[in-house]
Amino acid sequence: MLQFIDDYQQQRPRQSSIQIVRSLRAYTRASYANRFWEMVAGSNPDFISGELDNQSVVLMEQSIDFAHFMAALSDQTWGGNLKSTLTDGFLWVTSKVFTGRGYDSREYTAAIGDTAQPIEVYLDKQGAANYQPELFNDLLNKFASEQDYASDLVAFAVGRLLYETPDLSVKAAILEARWLNYANTVRRYLVDMFGARVSPEGMIINGSEVRSRISERIRAYLLIKRDVIKGSIFNRTYRQRIRPALIEHATDHFIHYLQQALVKPQGSNN
Repeated sequence: MLQFIDDYQQQRPRQSSIQIVRSLRAYTRASYANRFWEMVAGSNPDFISGELDNQSVVLMEQSIDFAHFMAALSDQTWGGNLKSTLTDGFLWVTSKVFTGRGYDSREYTAAIGDTAQPIEVYLDKQGAANYQPELFNDLLNKFASEQDYASDLVAFAVGRLLYETPDLSVKAAILEARWLNYANTVRRYLVDMFGARVSPEGMIINGSEVRSRISERIRAYLLIKRDVIKGSIFNRTYRQRIRPALIEHATDHFIHYLQQALVKPQGSNN
């Protein structure tokens, strides 16, 4: 896979690593090319083939779904053209209206998107009339698994490397990330994305604030994806269907993973 990525980039010497990451999405899974991604990136590469699919690798001592990892990495590469830049601004303003806080498009995808997806599946299958915690928990474990989150967070680290060191090739950034400490990556993610304060022992100090910000983003993701993009914002159809208990449950699921990842000894997969 890394050789494929390196060959692909060498064949396109005028493109930056960020541009390469965007186009490599076409080699992950057909389901990863969608309208939401098109708005974020400014283009939607047609699925070509799955050279980067159906393989698990170990990065930062975490089991990674490589196709998921590459899609999560490309989620961070907004700004592909004017359309993408305008969309990013639109999402920021819309989230400001909905939640009182502006978020850029990178915060609607990857881990937040994975955490919100079980809510979409639950509402589509079960409707909004009832809340069955055990059933919803099964969906969280299926669509927002530990491997999914690890893929998202390792992608977060690689994305930061590419933005901070633009001369790095995609392959070099992935190889460099192998030596990063996963708990430190989770810590940086929490600090950068949610304003977390973490103790030297790895405990989230301002847990209520972090939890609130995660909940806000899940809700904003659902409203913007299902109401704004699908054109039903004035009917507010999806807003009326979302049960707060589902968002709270999904938030607990995600923050539990993050807290455990902060304190789990490196090399432990249990």
